[in-house]
Amino acid sequence: MLTREDANSESALLSEWLVDDRTAVRKGQAICVVETSKASVEIEAAGDGTLVQLVAAETEVELGSSIGLIAQSEAELEAAKARLEEATPEPARDDGPRNVTRKAAERAAELGLDVSLIDKTGFVTTEDVEAFAAVAARDAAGPVETDVLLDGLSLENVTLPAIFSVAKDEGVGVLDEEFLATIRADPAAFGALSSEDRCEAYRRHGASIGAGVVLGAGTTIVAPRIVLEDGVEIGAHSIVRCEDVFAAGEIAWFGESLKLTCRRAFVGAGTWIAGNVQIGGGGHRDPWATFVIGELGFMGGEAFVNVCRPVVIGREAFLTMRSVLLTHNIGHSVLEGFENRFAGVVLEDRAQIGVGAVVYAGCRIGRESIVVSNSYVVSDVHEGTLTGGVPARTIGHASRAPARARQVELARRMVDELEEFLRLSGVETAPLGDGIRGFELTGAEGPGRVVFAESVGKGATVPEGDGETVVLTLDASGDAPSRCAVLDLLARRVDGEGGVLLDSVREFCRKRGIRFEPGPWRYRGGLI
Repeated sequence: MLTREDANSESALLSEWLVDDRTAVRKGQAICVVETSKASVEIEAAGDGTLVQLVAAETEVELGSSIGLIAQSEAELEAAKARLEEATPEPARDDGPRNVTRKAAERAAELGLDVSLIDKTGFVTTEDVEAFAAVAARDAAGPVETDVLLDGLSLENVTLPAIFSVAKDEGVGVLDEEFLATIRADPAAFGALSSEDRCEAYRRHGASIGAGVVLGAGTTIVAPRIVLEDGVEIGAHSIVRCEDVFAAGEIAWFGESLKLTCRRAFVGAGTWIAGNVQIGGGGHRDPWATFVIGELGFMGGEAFVNVCRPVVIGREAFLTMRSVLLTHNIGHSVLEGFENRFAGVVLEDRAQIGVGAVVYAGCRIGRESIVVSNSYVVSDVHEGTLTGGVPARTIGHASRAPARARQVELARRMVDELEEFLRLSGVETAPLGDGIRGFELTGAEGPGRVVFAESVGKGATVPEGDGETVVLTLDASGDAPSRCAVLDLLARRVDGEGGVLLDSVREFCRKRGIRFEPGPWRYRGGLI
């Protein structure tokens, strides 16, 4: 008998029998799986005997009704058989109310959706409602932009890096075929040259190599087209092999022992890729093997990205250490009923993948969503959600906008933490007077000062003095006051110029998730 353990439900779905009909069972043995509006639960046998199934799997049943009997004697078994033979099943009803959780019904009412349009076996949940709403909104908006190089993947909520458009021009960065053949024949000999000599050789033979590009010891790039903008750095002992093009935007940075093998790769300006990252794997020469990561992206150490199908990572997206993106699985024959899937993966702008998480082929991770560490994602993650588990499911919201008063409190705390950091690092500081939140540099690193003001408008006054003045604010309007730099923490913009102090404050904010425009920008050292 199904007991009523969920006050929100009148019925449940008998989703699966775990034991065959007329099979001996023991007390406490799991015999079936039942779905309610709250959970999926296993039902255990109440005693020893022979199971007689009264209801077929995939059937909706009323809570409190019997779905099976456990006969403990021959007589009970015969009586159960007779009861089953006499029972006449009710015809299926298509016009009755759907099984919808209370929260799903409330969410559907908020969105103005008719839940009867949601085609699902079992109970309709809030996730089902929001997923249906998202699809309906996309359909109503009409076709979204796609790109043939990306195998038709939707670019909704994805900001492609500028280098993608630059390097798509097949006339840019074309390497001389004989020179390319020489590198392919003996990459070690070419890698033994100095960084300056390698960069100059690439330039002479057609590659587009900007100023200040650095190639670490032993690093080689083997590709018919190479486009590296100013300040790109690739760490030592790295291997880049692309069948078509390798392109990296301004000051993109790659750690040591990078292994990148695919048909085409486009890395956005200001992106930071740690050491021992591997991009490629099985199928890296397939026609669709494309890797794209947007500007200001991040890939942690030992991350692995399989690219037999396109992988598109948006602007300011995070793929943290040891995380994995897969575009195909390795298994047995599809003709034997095993899954054999090949599909691209998309991380929309500002999505985050936690440490050790795995994202499976065909998944799309929504804008500003977070996948928690060690999760296994097998379906799309909705925009702005916090998702986790094996398999991953929605846990809650990735962020909640704080009230203005809370923002002011947090910004003030940041200034206090910055002063403490500098002071503990040996930088002499002193608080500003006259009730002004901030501090000044009083030692060898000075003069200079850091100030917090909730808003900074045209004609605003800030503490004056020699050296740099850096103002942190939540609302900047107009030009920055003279002789100071203004960092708008909410708009994430810098106005004005500075030196070591400005760069140090900017790096302090970057480590707290605040990346300022204009960019790209890289911290070259200072007080932090």
